[in-house]
Amino acid sequence: MVLFSHMNCLRVLLIDDDAKFLAQTKEILSREKYSVTTVNNYEKAAAHLRRAKGKTVILSELNVGKQSGLTFLEDTLRKYPYLPFIFVSKSPTLESVIEALKQGAYDFLRKPIASDILRHSVARSVEKLNLSLETEKLEKEARDRLSRLQAELKDGRLQSSYKGFLISMAGHDFQSILTVLDGYFQILKEKCGDCQKADSIQFQDQAVRTILRLKTMANTLLDYEAAERGQIRIQSKPFELDTLLQECAAFYRPYAAQKQVRISMEGELPRLKAKGDSERVFQILDNLLYNAIKFTPPNGEVRIGARAEDNKSVTFWIQDTGVGIHKSQLEKIFTEKQIVASKDASARIGLGLSICRKLIEIQNGKIWLESAPGKGTKVLLSLLV
Repeated sequence: MVLFSHMNCLRVLLIDDDAKFLAQTKEILSREKYSVTTVNNYEKAAAHLRRAKGKTVILSELNVGKQSGLTFLEDTLRKYPYLPFIFVSKSPTLESVIEALKQGAYDFLRKPIASDILRHSVARSVEKLNLSLETEKLEKEARDRLSRLQAELKDGRLQSSYKGFLISMAGHDFQSILTVLDGYFQILKEKCGDCQKADSIQFQDQAVRTILRLKTMANTLLDYEAAERGQIRIQSKPFELDTLLQECAAFYRPYAAQKQVRISMEGELPRLKAKGDSERVFQILDNLLYNAIKFTPPNGEVRIGARAEDNKSVTFWIQDTGVGIHKSQLEKIFTEKQIVASKDASARIGLGLSICRKLIEIQNGKIWLESAPGKGTKVLLSLLV
């Protein structure tokens, strides 16, 4: 019975110039289901190894004719280091046995070889060969997988770098154009300073709000690129949160009126102070309030509220009566890779909320959503005091 006969490779190469030994040995091993090839010199053996790609067990006479088996062993193991090589000889010297094993021979058998000893030695050699082949296969797969991962990582870094470059370039170009546009507007405002028509004054105010909104959007793009590189800077200090909320609401009331959406405070805002970067907080509120108004249908309402939390933090929120968001999407909406809104400009919204989270978290704050389809969305934020 052959040990480990379930292994993949059951090939044996016999090398000897003794035809009788080759025939007898082949018969014994063939009965054990081995695929046996016999050759009578090392040139034929080397040719067979090339065809078999070294995937065989070798059973060789120590010397074949005038050729040295030790030389053939050295050449073979240089090409196929995992190959099990068994020497056989009728009367080997102790020195030759030791030298063969030192050079990498797997076993050394003395002729005549008992059948059970032959089968056992070949079976162990086959086990070693298949384990070596399996290890080589796994190592190759691991190397290939590592190469693919490295290529994917490199590609991902290049894409991320290129994306950051485009966003940064767009943000800077956006700011440059707005600076020019704002300059032209100031000139027009000076030339039309004596104009008292209500429509003209309203258009001027609307132009101011639009330019400021576009500047905020440009800053949002630049903040995204800075956040990707971990380079957002803040100036944290105490500020009056209730005043900031009132200013943001006042800024957006004309836009909300155009959309037929009401902006109201939930009761009278308490006087609250928070610790953070007031400009960054205004930028967050700007994003959130703009989204709330944009996705609230006509005759809807956007409410702003705030409260103190045990003298340790303050919580403030913006709540709308828009379409709402499904529970399974609430966390995903904060990642730039996921778009969850179903209306227009959804990509900009996803990007804006991703930046909002980063801007609030670097100020030791938090942001979270409460929402349900058809019931609107409430965005809550907290900051330390």
